[in-house]
Amino acid sequence: MEYAVLASGSSGNSYAFSDGDDSFLIDMGISNTQLEKRMALFSFAPEDVRCIFLTHLHPDHSKGVGTFQRKHPEVPVYMSSVAFQMNKTVLEKQRITGPVVQYDFNEEIAIGSFTVTPFKTMHDSPGSAGYLVRHGNNRIFLMTDTGMITEDAFSYAEGNDVYFIEANYDADMLENGPYDAKLKKRIDGIYGHLSNSDAISFAKRYAKAGSTCIFVHLSENNNDVSIVEKEMHSNLSSGIFLKAMKRGDSYKGVLDEED
Repeated sequence: MEYAVLASGSSGNSYAFSDGDDSFLIDMGISNTQLEKRMALFSFAPEDVRCIFLTHLHPDHSKGVGTFQRKHPEVPVYMSSVAFQMNKTVLEKQRITGPVVQYDFNEEIAIGSFTVTPFKTMHDSPGSAGYLVRHGNNRIFLMTDTGMITEDAFSYAEGNDVYFIEANYDADMLENGPYDAKLKKRIDGIYGHLSNSDAISFAKRYAKAGSTCIFVHLSENNNDVSIVEKEMHSNLSSGIFLKAMKRGDSYKGVLDEED
């Protein structure tokens, strides 16, 4: 199976997964034009997308969904029942009017040969979720936009082949940066984002030799790839493939069934 970071950062986020027969996205916070360009880089086709899972309904994760559904009206969007019920105005504003499938946290959802399990995260968008993606023996863990790591997230953290972990801000950059006190409090609060130190501590606990750990959703104003790279290489095993996603960059990986 193949997976890709199509976009990561404050301006847009999207991830693709495919085994050649079934393909789906997690988040679409970029335009349909950008999605098509980035999928083409990795030989993915929008026409093959069976569904889109949303972590939450902030625009940098969902602003392209409405346009995609108008172009591909048969493609459903999966979101938590909490997100659907508590974000009706947001859904209307973003013109997400196509089919929506509501799920409960920890429910196992079959997408062809994939199983996708959503888990609760803590963010200031009601019903926010992270995901465990399984395909055969392969496991991919995705946790982004959460002010704290939930018990649900911890329960799925062991034994994964790939980890996508938010490393949104460097604590010193945030503290000494231009944001006002209210915004700083929001970012480092329990409904905000994960810091570099939180992300790397989590990875150090769970990522094992032979696994891949990709740090995503770096803030444009409160973080820098060089800072994340220094911390991850200083704290994590050399047997782990490590990558910090620069804003605007894409990345593709492959997992073999025997991995």
